[in-house]
Amino acid sequence: MGWTECPIEEVPAEVPAERPPRPRKRTLARKKSDYERHLARWGNHAEAAARTGVDARTARRWREEPAFARRCAIALSFYREAIEVEALRRAQTPEYKTIWHRGRQVGHLRRFNTTLMIRVIDMIDRRSGR
Repeated sequence: MGWTECPIEEVPAEVPAERPPRPRKRTLARKKSDYERHLARWGNHAEAAARTGVDARTARRWREEPAFARRCAIALSFYREAIEVEALRRAQTPEYKTIWHRGRQVGHLRRFNTTLMIRVIDMIDRRSGR
């Protein structure tokens, strides 16, 4: 039964007097799913455990299960891929710095992150087996 627009005078007296239901506890499956999601987002087991609301030792015990350890490895691979994509974007996209003289913009400098670019190239070479 859903709620509808009802004047407060027509609501039975016992309804507002009732206590609201207690919130449901999260199931173990939901906690593990949250842990995997946080691990994929932050890439750190301690951070994922803290954000999930479980102890790090509990998460370590969960990771002893082969199926859960595989899912955690997949979540970490998602994190690594996101980091690699961001590093590649930063290496390819120049950083612009405006040049001002006496309150007027007179130009800009375009700088590439060459150190990051070299590391990305090394990473690609290692992956391709050169």
